[in-house]
Amino acid sequence: TLRVDIRQLPQDASAAQKAVVEEKRQKLAARISKFHETADAMSDGIEVDAGMEHVDDIRFCAADMEEQGLEAADLEVASEETGEEECRIWMPSSIHHQDGLPLGLRALQAEELQLRQGQANDCLEKLRQALGHKAIIYRQHFRSADSTWMGTRSKQEAHRCRIKIDKCVRSYQRARNALQRLGLDDDTLRKVYQEIQPSQLSVDKEVTEENRYGQGSDRLAWFWRVNNSQDSPEDEWMDEFYRVNWLKAKARWQRWEEELSLVRHEMGWTVGWFRYKKEAWEQRYHQATKCGHQAYCTATSALVGKVLTGWGKFFQGQDDHSHLIVVLSVLF
Repeated sequence: TLRVDIRQLPQDASAAQKAVVEEKRQKLAARISKFHETADAMSDGIEVDAGMEHVDDIRFCAADMEEQGLEAADLEVASEETGEEECRIWMPSSIHHQDGLPLGLRALQAEELQLRQGQANDCLEKLRQALGHKAIIYRQHFRSADSTWMGTRSKQEAHRCRIKIDKCVRSYQRARNALQRLGLDDDTLRKVYQEIQPSQLSVDKEVTEENRYGQGSDRLAWFWRVNNSQDSPEDEWMDEFYRVNWLKAKARWQRWEEELSLVRHEMGWTVGWFRYKKEAWEQRYHQATKCGHQAYCTATSALVGKVLTGWGKFFQGQDDHSHLIVVLSVLF
């Protein structure tokens, strides 16, 4: 929170605002010092480096400073300033799990691994609730605002939700980085605790553009499908969000089921059409009176029969359709 307060500090901050930040810095420095004393006692005074310092992703810090009109470059410059908020805190995850084994930190790292998993799950749960809240704001307030005052108030509330969303993402990133250093298996990191991209945090279109083009292939971000059924508290907003997306998923499933049925029928219609054409040319052969006409009907019937056989094998998955393109180009 101190980093957020510093990012939200205006460029022409008053003495009182700077004093408040400095007071928070002093309190944080005292807490860090006390924490290190306790950590030294628990680790029997093991002398190790504090490890890599975590740097917040700039993509999830912009909302804190939008009101100040600063850009990403300003955020990079601001992140270079050092203070108590940038102090390194020693944790078992500060070093790689393989380097911690010779130091006797296996038990501490195993315990922190469980705590970090709980922290990541809590961050994902808070992230889902914040995104659902933001969607409700757009539906109930932003779109139905009948005055400039209501519209401005709704925008401010949506902006506060965005700040909360970014905070949840930053906390999740810290927990995920710690899990990587603690030796969590790659399969769990790839399937459960994945990276969060900015494009996955937008739920506005689900409300503001319900009938937009291309939503038939939309999919919820991965964190909506992780740890969200049993451990989540009851929330009307989330129930509504999941209900709507479940109905949309059901509609997509029914639409693709119908498409599959149509494709199967079209495959049968294609084979039937070529069979009909083959029989028609055979009938014309028997009706022809000239040798040239009979020869043409025989050649065309054989060509159509080859296409008929090829499509039958292709639809059964027994052959490719490369030669059919050549035959069809001759026919048509």
